[in-house]
Amino acid sequence: MSFRFPHKMFEKQTALFADFQDFEQKIQALAQQINLDLNQYEIDHLSLRVNSVQRACAWLALLLNYGTVLSDNQVNGRVIYLIALAEPLYLAGRPIDIVELPFPKDKAYPKETWEHIEVVVPFLLDETATAWLARIKNLFLRNQSAELKVKTSEPKADGEKLTNLSVAISFADKHCNHVCIKVHPYSIKQIVNAV
Repeated sequence: MSFRFPHKMFEKQTALFADFQDFEQKIQALAQQINLDLNQYEIDHLSLRVNSVQRACAWLALLLNYGTVLSDNQVNGRVIYLIALAEPLYLAGRPIDIVELPFPKDKAYPKETWEHIEVVVPFLLDETATAWLARIKNLFLRNQSAELKVKTSEPKADGEKLTNLSVAISFADKHCNHVCIKVHPYSIKQIVNAV
């Protein structure tokens, strides 16, 4: 793999770049734990987590220097911005051009920084939601240990048409490794653009 210069976003933000490198290492450790080869699936987008509106506004201003708003929809009672970057970020050698920025609701996160990636594992032909969930568990959670926390949900934004199933996998000890990998059957662009 050839060396890539850091994203322009990090040129004057060395602490932010260090946070991103730490996030990348922790995502790779989690992926290895669940036998998820990040080269085999689309990494749909990255997500941030913040605890204050002030911090969310600062992130939004920074991201808008490098991209545009793809969506700013209400999901479960809070606004979530999707920013389409003009130049992708690279994580584990994979280009990712969408950053998700949820504005805070009522949950405090252990770290205000990069928090998760979302991976797309599409439905098979005629596969039901139940069968898809069973396949995801068989692929990535066959040897699930007590170290892992798994949450299944179906987040839905106002006006979305597609069923956005989600399997969120993280380490149970969030203080050692606060990151999460979420698996979905559709990309965020498919969800946003479905009519």
